[in-house]
Amino acid sequence: MEIVIAPDKFKGTLTAAEAAGAIADGIDRAARRAGRTDVRLVLKPMADGGEGSLGILAGDEGEYHPVETFDALMRPVQSAYAVLPGNSGKYAAVEAASAVGLYRLDRGERNPLRTTSYGVGKVMREAIEAGCTELIAAVGGTATSDCGAGMLAALGCRFLDGQNRLIDYPAGGDLIRFDAIDTAPLYHLTQGCRFKVLCDVDNPLTGPKGAAAVFAPQKGADAAAVALLEAGAEHFAAKAAAATGHDCRAVAGSGAAGGIAWALKTFCGADFIPGAASIAALTGTDAAIRKAALAVTGEGRFDSQSLHGKVAGHIASFAHAHGIPTIVLCGSRGEDMTADILAPAGISALFALTDRVPRHEAFTRPAESLAHLSAEVFGYLLTK
Repeated sequence: MEIVIAPDKFKGTLTAAEAAGAIADGIDRAARRAGRTDVRLVLKPMADGGEGSLGILAGDEGEYHPVETFDALMRPVQSAYAVLPGNSGKYAAVEAASAVGLYRLDRGERNPLRTTSYGVGKVMREAIEAGCTELIAAVGGTATSDCGAGMLAALGCRFLDGQNRLIDYPAGGDLIRFDAIDTAPLYHLTQGCRFKVLCDVDNPLTGPKGAAAVFAPQKGADAAAVALLEAGAEHFAAKAAAATGHDCRAVAGSGAAGGIAWALKTFCGADFIPGAASIAALTGTDAAIRKAALAVTGEGRFDSQSLHGKVAGHIASFAHAHGIPTIVLCGSRGEDMTADILAPAGISALFALTDRVPRHEAFTRPAESLAHLSAEVFGYLLTK
């Protein structure tokens, strides 16, 4: 009996690899107690384009290159890009959150009017200058809503205000000030490069479902800040359309990462690819599921969003298409996750830590709690 274990991270408590290991420990414990020697576990930690994606994409064979860069408030941090195996050293992966992730900022520091994506652009620039011509960007989990302007500045794009002054490190609050855009240095650097963006959302750049309206409040913006960011995004998009001939603000997914996805598509011709599905294909997770008897996935909180572009939703959908049942183990569940929702999504059963242990215990001892839940669930399944 082959079981594929393919969870996402349990945000704030366990990495995807740690979650997979805890689930595996529980299943192994249950198998030994049941006297089952036929159980083979295949661990495939997953991501959807946010934090942790670089490690998942690089795996054991990727070549990491450290980069001294900046966080979203332009403080020095260390990030990296990874040259992926089997592509003659030309294919690199970059994770935006590694540089400008929301997790790097304290709650009191979170303000997308002040944050910039410059740091991730610096990582990209070093990869390109090292000879990488194929870049895959995992863009989720950023602290920014600058429509990728900071990233573009690091890649050479020059933004000038109405007094012809250079805006060196544009943040979200600077977008409304853009008067002229010089793309020549950017195009000189990126000539011959191809970009792919891992997206886990389908939001456009602007409007009621856009980057500012939907995601900026999660990054510390109040109503007034959201209005300023939206106005800035519309202004920047109009200027960008005039400079590039491309108006991509309505393209599904362009609102990802506060508009970093839009910037890469508008200025670099990037292709958008679904995050979880693409990572599952690139890492061999899909291939492993096809040969399995059961798939196990999970994440910190499982709710309706989990079924739309997230790891658990993809694993369940892919497994279901191949006639393989899926079990979800999670930290907590949404109240709407009822059987009539789960069954059509390909999920045979859902188990949450907070249904079995107090919330504080689930968070203070996450690996132990998850392993115990896994042992309990499979202690029943492996003796049926």
